[in-house]
Amino acid sequence: MPFRDSIPMLLGAHCSIAGGFENAPKEGKSYGCEAIQIFSRSPRMLRKTKPIAPEEAERFWDAMKAAGIRGVAAHANYLINLSAAKARMLDVARTAFVQELDRAQILGIPYVIFHPGAHMGKGEARALRRISESLDFCISKASAPTVTALLENTAGQGSSVGYTWEQIREIIEASGFGDRLGVCVDTCHALAAGYDFLSPDRYEAFMKQIDAVLGLRRVRAFHLNDSKQGIGSRVDRHEHIGKGAIGKEPFRLFVNDARFADVPGLLETPDEYKRNLKILKSLRVP
Repeated sequence: MPFRDSIPMLLGAHCSIAGGFENAPKEGKSYGCEAIQIFSRSPRMLRKTKPIAPEEAERFWDAMKAAGIRGVAAHANYLINLSAAKARMLDVARTAFVQELDRAQILGIPYVIFHPGAHMGKGEARALRRISESLDFCISKASAPTVTALLENTAGQGSSVGYTWEQIREIIEASGFGDRLGVCVDTCHALAAGYDFLSPDRYEAFMKQIDAVLGLRRVRAFHLNDSKQGIGSRVDRHEHIGKGAIGKEPFRLFVNDARFADVPGLLETPDEYKRNLKILKSLRVP
């Protein structure tokens, strides 16, 4: 595995925008973040939200510069299901995702990370087609030419799709906007879906598989989460770094991989962000 020379993966965490977008970088600085992830709106409500004013975006980037934070991604609302079976819910999901892209554009955020969708009993093949159609609709509708939508691999819990690299490839290849799509690799989800990267040899095989199916160039972000459950559990339950089924050492391989220099590596397990970030930074090769 090629180790980094001088530019490491940008390590950070999900931060709150409560009280204003500018507060997220301030919170990130308190944790020691080099990159942050935010929600640009409530993550659990799909109702229309007020537009972002230009001065809000300006304050956000002033705060980013003051905090010395170099990377940022937005995470889409959890309720968006781009493969929704019912026409009304699909329309709601698509409208919300267009807003996610537009809001990221206004804020100057390059990536919107999203969960591909769930088939809700209608079958995986149909869901994958519907997600591609939805992405084409949303990207063409949005005014977000510099935003890349990142499909996050899932654990395969319930009826979620996108738990194999092949499924993600199918979504991307069926879209007319493949050049506007990338991938966020979630370590917890990958383990739960059955991927083994727990030793150096298996880590390299894991990366070769992603490269063969998707191309590593599509990997634009990581969610660095340990897992409460083991390989193939199909259970999406994050754990603090070193306290779960992944353990501490495999994360050393991620944070030192030169192929992902300057790529955000983001924590999503709250309450111990400062501790978890300290552990990840301690794993860097000097």
